[in-house]
Amino acid sequence: MLSKSVRKTILENCLSKEDSFGRQIYLLYRYTVLWDGTLWPKIGSLPLGPSHIHLLFTIGLDGVSNSEMARRAIVSKQAMSKLVKEMLYHELIVIVPNEHDSRCNIITLTDKGGRVLLKIWEANKILRAEFEKRLGKAKAKKLLSLMAELVESLDSSRSASVVVPEGGLPAGRTGTVITRLSAPSSGR
Repeated sequence: MLSKSVRKTILENCLSKEDSFGRQIYLLYRYTVLWDGTLWPKIGSLPLGPSHIHLLFTIGLDGVSNSEMARRAIVSKQAMSKLVKEMLYHELIVIVPNEHDSRCNIITLTDKGGRVLLKIWEANKILRAEFEKRLGKAKAKKLLSLMAELVESLDSSRSASVVVPEGGLPAGRTGTVITRLSAPSSGR
């Protein structure tokens, strides 16, 4: 059972809906997933998750290398390889030789992958309309702009180095890759 002092500290610091970025991001993600559940019939019967959808957008029109996709998605190359295999299985992508660098291949969309991407975009427009209905167009546009600005800032501050915290990885987390974000400036 919580002591009165710990309970008071939690109430004062941890449970404010407006002060918790992590909680709001998680809840928005959950609501989006629940909302997207009603949109999946419009996309088709493919077992696509958020990671697959993000990767379809990441591939774009010109294709991208596996390591570049992993960097943009903030996942390990091994996790990216698993997603790529799933997308290959569903014939959403193909892998072609890189004309400029024989050491790597380029992942590109197939016509089927392009059609799925278009269906996802249509579903995205429905989701955006729902947000605009709830917030108003100006606030929804501002929210999207702020989220894009934050993601861009986080992307640009990500270090290329992979680090393990002092004392090693937490118990049970062997092989976990931890990417360091730039520390906030202390003003010194």
